[in-house]
Amino acid sequence: MKRLLYLIIDLFIIYGSVIFTFYFLAYIDMLEDFHRNFQAFKIIAPSIGVFYLILMYAFGLYNISRMSFFEVVYSIFLISLSLWIGIMGICFLVREVALAFPRSVIFLSALFYFIFLALWRLSLWFISHRLRGIKKITIIGDLYNKLTDVITCKYSHFYQIEHQCTENDPQLSSKIKSADEVFLSSGISQKMRERIFFICIKNKKNVCFVPEYFDLNMMSSSFYKTDDIPTFRTAGMELSPEERLVKRATDLLFGLIASIIALPIGLIIAFLIKLDGGPVFYIQERFTRGYKKFNIYKFRTMIPDAEKQSGPVLADEKDSRITWIGRFIRTVRLDEIPQLINILKGDMSLVGPRPERPFFVEQFEKTIPEYSYRFNVKAGLTGLAQVEGKYNTSVENKLRYDLIYINKYSIFNDLLIMLQTVKILFMKESTEGITSSKN
Repeated sequence: MKRLLYLIIDLFIIYGSVIFTFYFLAYIDMLEDFHRNFQAFKIIAPSIGVFYLILMYAFGLYNISRMSFFEVVYSIFLISLSLWIGIMGICFLVREVALAFPRSVIFLSALFYFIFLALWRLSLWFISHRLRGIKKITIIGDLYNKLTDVITCKYSHFYQIEHQCTENDPQLSSKIKSADEVFLSSGISQKMRERIFFICIKNKKNVCFVPEYFDLNMMSSSFYKTDDIPTFRTAGMELSPEERLVKRATDLLFGLIASIIALPIGLIIAFLIKLDGGPVFYIQERFTRGYKKFNIYKFRTMIPDAEKQSGPVLADEKDSRITWIGRFIRTVRLDEIPQLINILKGDMSLVGPRPERPFFVEQFEKTIPEYSYRFNVKAGLTGLAQVEGKYNTSVENKLRYDLIYINKYSIFNDLLIMLQTVKILFMKESTEGITSSKN
């Protein structure tokens, strides 16, 4: 109910900004035909509302309590910018409004609803922080260090770590009872997880846990009653033939559109790389669905023959092998543009687990047998691990995101991930160099 109220206020701000702009421009005599212009707005008004709903969900504006101040403002800016571009696109496609909807109204109203959405949503952000307070938490598990570091660095305004303990701690029960919430790291035995959950439910404590790979496999299970026995049925961790067909059609459509848009940018980048010396493209062997090998195309961001002496290694945050232009295009991920060729060829999809090199796949599968599950779908240009994680997110957590994506696959989710990819392009932390970490 609360979210519905917020949504109504958001739409009131957006539509109100457009209507106010119409009357303001009419008042200063800057509209030639107010009635015709306003009629054009009424035709596309429903589309504006639907598009905003998608943007709000994609950029996480429905849940801002755990965002930072910067993230709230950045998300609202992207939503306003995307809505502005979307309205321009709708006007271009709908003949009745192509010329009747004034560009001055589109631009000025975007400025208005950005300002008012920011003021409204930031007010909510401040209020939620004040009302929520700081909750005491207990972190349980042998691998609690990663959770402790993240909570201390990024969520200290939300949580105060009251206790850190292993699953065999003799005072486990009392440490759970004394906290407001409980966090579980990975690696806790099934028997102990059941005991911990029982204590938490009995004492009405919320639980936040790092899922095991088995948990992720159960995500797509559905109720499947067998006579009077309640049962759940799990599907294979892969897409159906129909889903693969629809996904391929989506890849071709959006891949072609993206290629046309990216062509001018790609030509400029190619020219700059050529000035630096060496080849423009970097071609490397990767794995996709069914362990099929293919050559991935990228703009070269490192010196030629960067791995000639070092061998296959992941890029470090301050890697000296990265060129001056390479560092820039890596920051905004423009080095991935040539992979649109791979998508049109059918090697990759727009959305899916990132394609990995055979050398690293072999290493990862030695320690994580479940790593093989990610090859049940095509590799992707972007994915859930990229929009929710970072470049230096651990292999284990990237795999968790990949398996969540496979189990929750839908065309709608793919579209959301594409939109969310825009959000992370200019966020520095999303491209931080690789570091070794565990949960």
